[in-house]
Amino acid sequence: MQFNSVNFIFYFLPAFLAVYHLAPGRARWGLLAAGSFIFYGFATGWSVIALAALALCLAWTVGAGLILEKKKSPWLLALAVAVPAGALVFFKLYRGGELLPAGMSFYVFGVIAALVEIKKGRLAVRGYVRGLTTEVTMFPKLMSGPIADPVELRRQTERPHRTLYTFHLGLQQFIIGLGLKTLLADRLGGVWSRANIVGLDSISTPFAWLALISFSMRLYFDFYGYSMMAVGLGHMLGYHLPMNFLEPYSSKSVSEFYRRWHATLGRWFREYIYIPMGGNRKGRLRTALNLFAVWLLTGLWHGVGAGYLIWAGALFLLILNERLWLRKYLERTRVLPHVYTVVVILLTWAAFAAGTGERAIMFYGRLFGVGGIFDAADFVTWGRQYWAILLAGAVFASPLPKLVWEKIERRWYADVLLFAVFWAAVYFIATAGQDPFMYFNF
Repeated sequence: MQFNSVNFIFYFLPAFLAVYHLAPGRARWGLLAAGSFIFYGFATGWSVIALAALALCLAWTVGAGLILEKKKSPWLLALAVAVPAGALVFFKLYRGGELLPAGMSFYVFGVIAALVEIKKGRLAVRGYVRGLTTEVTMFPKLMSGPIADPVELRRQTERPHRTLYTFHLGLQQFIIGLGLKTLLADRLGGVWSRANIVGLDSISTPFAWLALISFSMRLYFDFYGYSMMAVGLGHMLGYHLPMNFLEPYSSKSVSEFYRRWHATLGRWFREYIYIPMGGNRKGRLRTALNLFAVWLLTGLWHGVGAGYLIWAGALFLLILNERLWLRKYLERTRVLPHVYTVVVILLTWAAFAAGTGERAIMFYGRLFGVGGIFDAADFVTWGRQYWAILLAGAVFASPLPKLVWEKIERRWYADVLLFAVFWAAVYFIATAGQDPFMYFNF
């Protein structure tokens, strides 16, 4: 069961919302925890390993947090963090990650953030078990984020902001996210799927570029759609979860792109890895080493394949180059930085999409006509079939839809439009089946 499934949309969510909002205030956090475990059970096929891992992470957070409250030792914090982090590394590496519990990468990051904030004295465990439970298990963000600030989530848990306006806003956001996932991401996946069926060793250069553009858009709308649905569910429950995507393809540098793309993951690495290591306060060499550590961990977090390390390594070099040299030249023009960013980001996605080093090298070869063929007719053949969805993807990756929506979102016809989007999405789910969210693989 996922957010884009008939069972979630028509059975689990209405039933849970009815029980949650009719329950007494002090009981809601317990209902949210119970509902989250039930949701996670259905989402993982009632995997004993997955459910046990989630329960043990929650228990560890509370137990280790109580110890850290009494003795704020950096060595105790290191031990407290090492256990969930070590479990994540074990599941990532064991049998190629085939036993990795869904969502573990995300809720372990939430556990680590909570433990660090307890050690800093910004969170109190005693009397706040319900807050930690929400931080670790809350089902809207459990599987793929966004990664919430534990201190802010604690404040909201004490007094959720439930109004008819926030519920309506959440419903709108959920439907928008469902549309991004079902009507854009799933449709855009067709070109990349076809490229893999043909084989990366056999596709032409034009087809390789169309496949790469398709993959990039699909990844964006898939994860953006999930994140928007999660934020919408949070509003329906009375919580304000952070936005995860801030129009990244409008960026003027790679550095800016990754402040806007998966923004909560970037904030987590900045707050809990980069700044504690010294950030950019200890000279250029130390800054470079800190950036390298962050991007190495980011690559390993996504997977152990060489393709992810190539992707992360390329981004480290690009961002370092921008810091040391390129930024001052990018700031002199208006259009060139946008073109540079889009082209460079597309090329880095090639390694990410390939996954393995061998496939990445092969794919780059096809993109630049090495060892393959250049059949210009493929632009016509595949462009005729996919031009409409690729154009829609380009439009919705721009700031234009958000600007239009902000002008009409309070109008009655905005809800009529979303009503149509909702049923179109349901139609595709019912006829074409539910396509899993891509980031569940990480």
